[in-house]
Amino acid sequence: MNAKPIKRSLSRSIPAPVEKVFDHWLIPTFVGKWMFNAEIQKELIVELKNEARPRGEFNYTTKRLGEKIIYKGEFKIIDRLRILEFTWNEGRAGVALNTIRVLFEGAAQNTKLKISLVLDHSEEINADNIKSLWSQRTKALSTLLSK
Repeated sequence: MNAKPIKRSLSRSIPAPVEKVFDHWLIPTFVGKWMFNAEIQKELIVELKNEARPRGEFNYTTKRLGEKIIYKGEFKIIDRLRILEFTWNEGRAGVALNTIRVLFEGAAQNTKLKISLVLDHSEEINADNIKSLWSQRTKALSTLLSK
């Protein structure tokens, strides 16, 4: 019997055009400025690599409290300016990949993100913390793009 995945969702409005917001999810230089913002988890970026295409993989390596963390996954959907869906794993053995789906809705100089988190059942105890982390990350993105 397969356990049901855990689902969480969140949304955030960002004061920037959808093109700019979308690119900040895919270009490693931009990803490093908000997703791994040192204020969120006290991480230092070691290396950010990705293949921004459907079925392209990414590996984001950071250091947290002296420990190397490798975030990895695969882009499932890249529908420019509309949808970005990818798998996500924090490099922990024995944990299935989670799925992150981001919908982009643009209006003039604002973008609304709707994020769906589909987490492996083994993440049940961490589900709210994972949602909070993505909320902090998108807040950092909003702050970065509002400057």
